[in-house]
Amino acid sequence: MKKYIWLLPIFSGCLCSSWVWKRELWFDEALTLLNFVLPLDWLQIYLTYPIPNNHIVYSILLKIWDYCYCGGVDIVVFWRMLSTCCAVGMLGIVLYLRKQLDNGKSYPAILTLTAMSVSLIFANYATALRGYAAGWFFIALALLGLYNIFHERVRSGWVIYCTGSLLAVGTVPTNLLPLAGAVIYAVAWMPEKFYKNWRFYAVVAVLPLSLIVFYLPIAGAFLNTLKLGEGFASRSGALAVTLGMYLACFGLLFIFALLGNCQQRKNWQYDLRWLIWLLPAAAVGLLHRAPFPRVFVTLLPVLAMLVIDGIAVMAGQRWRNFHKAIFFMLVLCTQILLIPGGMLAAEKLQLSKYEDDFFHPWYMLPRYRATAAVQLLQEQRADRVIFISFAADPLPVLFYAMNMNVQREFRCDVPFNSVQQLPRGAILLLRCDESAEHYAKRFNGTLRKLSGNRQYGLFELY
Repeated sequence: MKKYIWLLPIFSGCLCSSWVWKRELWFDEALTLLNFVLPLDWLQIYLTYPIPNNHIVYSILLKIWDYCYCGGVDIVVFWRMLSTCCAVGMLGIVLYLRKQLDNGKSYPAILTLTAMSVSLIFANYATALRGYAAGWFFIALALLGLYNIFHERVRSGWVIYCTGSLLAVGTVPTNLLPLAGAVIYAVAWMPEKFYKNWRFYAVVAVLPLSLIVFYLPIAGAFLNTLKLGEGFASRSGALAVTLGMYLACFGLLFIFALLGNCQQRKNWQYDLRWLIWLLPAAAVGLLHRAPFPRVFVTLLPVLAMLVIDGIAVMAGQRWRNFHKAIFFMLVLCTQILLIPGGMLAAEKLQLSKYEDDFFHPWYMLPRYRATAAVQLLQEQRADRVIFISFAADPLPVLFYAMNMNVQREFRCDVPFNSVQQLPRGAILLLRCDESAEHYAKRFNGTLRKLSGNRQYGLFELY
């Protein structure tokens, strides 16, 4: 029985992910499929980098995964399973690593990873058709490589670390941040005077070299993406949302872990690990614009290691099995309550659900259904031009229209390419909270509402 208890986080991760496999695609996911996966071959995926939304390594993996489809399951569910496999793989690597570090003591790692897998954030990103879960896997792989490098498995360690680092930055360049966190975490595994050890400088050098090696063949396109100036609305808001991510993913464990980390002061190298919690603050403060908080979600494997360390100290020899069982149940109940609690807090703080990456993003709400828009459009004559506003999520609507064989002439607002004019008699699909008057003025006409539902409104231009 004890041997199988290590599988609890993996079982929990699969179970909590499976209940959102069937959610419909949102804008970025449809963009991944329609622009960077389905119409391109593997080399074209690598060479097509107009915006950072192409998570190149993940897009290539999704292309390979798509070839394995044999029917019998909804295609979107099948695609989502790739991210779930990556997320579960990350849990497996961290469990394996902790088994080495904790001398077989399972409680801290199982508790922390199970609690993290119960969070809405884990369920969201472990099923997203985006590269974040793949980032978790590659960063966990880099952590394992670092452990091997400094624990007498040097050759395999370098191979694993370099591979993990290259694939992580090839998925999302901002994965340099959690990789830096992994190096900071590994300092405690190095000799006391690590700054005199060549291996320290070598593992640091791997990070910028991975970025250069991967993006050098597409350097022009990569540098152009830096000019886009995308980012979050406010620096303080980005920090608040990131702190909320810490709490939502670890709940009570976050507080207990900080207390445990305070007691775990073996030497000053362990104290450096406190910097990992502050890496998002450094990024928000130093970059020309605050990053979207979702880029920090790939820190989770490294943060989980910190939390496990703290819990290992707090739940040491003094806790009996009864105490551990009660605390385990309390932590899981807290995690479940944090799901609606996070939504309520986001509403109280007036965080827009269209900017919310973690607590109540609109695409996780029950009423979000791009297929409902397609059903409205099916009722219109085939000769009508259909305009879809940017706020109405045009790419998911186009994806489901294609899947449901709804053939129309679509014109859509997408980033850097807005529709300039429409013919009279065109049909406009708007999000229900958009101003019809604004679009009437924009297209020099009058709008008459035809139909609608809780999410969309359908109008005719005349």
